[in-house]
This record gives sequence, structure tokens and C-alpha cells, in this order.
Amino acid sequence: MFEYKFVKAPTSFSRDNTIQITACESVVADHAAQGWRLVQILVANPSATPSEYDLIFERQKPHE
Repeated sequence: MFEYKFVKAPTSFSRDNTIQITACESVVADHAAQGWRLVQILVANPSATPSEYDLIFERQKPHE
């Protein structure tokens, strides 16, 4: 059985107006250190300029 966690990560833009993912990198690294695995990254409104990403993580549930 798995458990899932949804985390919002802000986007940022460089001087040439390209999206930077540095905020996502730190969120992924922090969660990986806690045993989470990144499953997917979603953009809430793909037709507009993204202001944040929804990162979906999963990990094995401990046996109860």
C-alpha cells in the first residue's frame, strides 16, 4: 500500500523569461531524503503562464 502527498512549488523566471525549476529541485530533494518518490508534476492551468507546480510524491506505507 502506498501513501501520496501533494506539494505546491512556486515557479520563477530568468532574465530571458524562461522558467527556472530551482524551487522544485529543493522540494524534490527534501522529500526524497524522507523516503518520498516523485511521481508527477502538474501545472494547475496549462493554458496560462504557470505560477506554481503541484508535485505528487508517493512512498510505501509502513505496516500497521
